[in-house]
Amino acid sequence: VGKSWITLQLAHGLQHVTGKKVLILTSDNQNNILEYAGKEKIELGSGLESWISKGSGDIVRLRDNLFFIPLKASHINSASKDKLSKFIENMKSEYGYILIDSTPMIGIDQIFVDLADKVIVPGFADKVTINSITAMLENIQLSKLSAVIINKWGRTAKEKKYYKGLQDVLNGNDIFLTVPISQCATIGKLIDEGKTIWETDNKKIKATQEVFISVLEAIL
Repeated sequence: VGKSWITLQLAHGLQHVTGKKVLILTSDNQNNILEYAGKEKIELGSGLESWISKGSGDIVRLRDNLFFIPLKASHINSASKDKLSKFIENMKSEYGYILIDSTPMIGIDQIFVDLADKVIVPGFADKVTINSITAMLENIQLSKLSAVIINKWGRTAKEKKYYKGLQDVLNGNDIFLTVPISQCATIGKLIDEGKTIWETDNKKIKATQEVFISVLEAIL
């Protein structure tokens, strides 16, 4: 779905728009944020689990006022919830926004959902996404579900059908559904270069930038 890539675009966009320091956390030990930001060669010593248990660990500067704390362990232990909550509260004094690149939505980390002010769902225009979001509407506090981002759009008839289904599912709820982000070779080139969509003036990226601007507006 591109959850890590989407998280990075939103985080860098928030830093641009607000001028505040932004921190990205992850519950996915693949730490794909680093590769998307062009920092994949950085050697990691300790990560989020160390911050939770010891109050210190690795923190990677991705861009000016944009930072990332990786995860080294396979998962966050549910017993660490209170410590994680305290850690995030401490970080709120230093960062204007904290984004969490969570594990895939079908098995989302309940710890992070509980701590989050807002939840943004990335997905495809397909049956799985519709079913997942329908289940979420029943299980997540609706005030937290801020936006649904449809990614890797191929413009097929079936996708259009499922996108209309998403609109129907979300109708009546105060949840923003984006215009789909089309698959684009230019985005692939930016990924290869370790750049975000905010670091190019390529006109082919303008429509994608506008999608993310609309999500930032929904967040703010």
